[in-house]
Amino acid sequence: MNEKAFLGIVSGLPVFTARQVGSLVGAGYAKVYLHRLAARGSVHRLGRGFYTVHGDPMVWATHVWYPSYISLWHAFSHHGVTTQLPALIEVMAARNGSLRPVEFIRTRELWGYSAVTHGDFRIFMADLEKAVLDAIVTGRVPEDDIVAAIGKCDDGKLERYALKMDVATMKKTGYLAERAGMEMARLRKRILSDRNYVRLAGAKAGNGWRVKDDRNPDGG
Repeated sequence: MNEKAFLGIVSGLPVFTARQVGSLVGAGYAKVYLHRLAARGSVHRLGRGFYTVHGDPMVWATHVWYPSYISLWHAFSHHGVTTQLPALIEVMAARNGSLRPVEFIRTRELWGYSAVTHGDFRIFMADLEKAVLDAIVTGRVPEDDIVAAIGKCDDGKLERYALKMDVATMKKTGYLAERAGMEMARLRKRILSDRNYVRLAGAKAGNGWRVKDDRNPDGG
């Protein structure tokens, strides 16, 4: 297969593998063929047997591992709650890993996302409410930015999502939602029987959610 015909086929794919290429050019020739194309800059080797012809990592970030979805800062930006857009694209997936500039963050909570259009492709993006929960769980977003994002959330949806999480995340979500002016009665009722404290940097003492400042472990 000539290069033009090959590139015409793979340009319709966000990501492709050496095995897929083998079905087009022959399994024994696939690696040599891809090496030559990569040397000419016609394809980009992402690593671990993954290739793309697309320079925009948003195109392929959620098509390496399934299921996976973009979350945290890029999801906040997508939903219009921040102007910050770091180069690193954080993707929630079933495994950890890195294919720069994409970082895969392991989670068991692979829900709360949907397909959105990005250029000519469909990619997977966290709902704002799920991005907030991911931010709380991972600790990768400052508290004030999470509170600002919560202020843009559907409060009923955020509470429903939080009720699917572990108790520690419920407590932190309830505390931060209260800071954003939201009262989550069902969430408060759910955590009442749990007497344990959870730690969150900067938490104010006596907040009623049993969340304490992790920089001051003796404070309530």
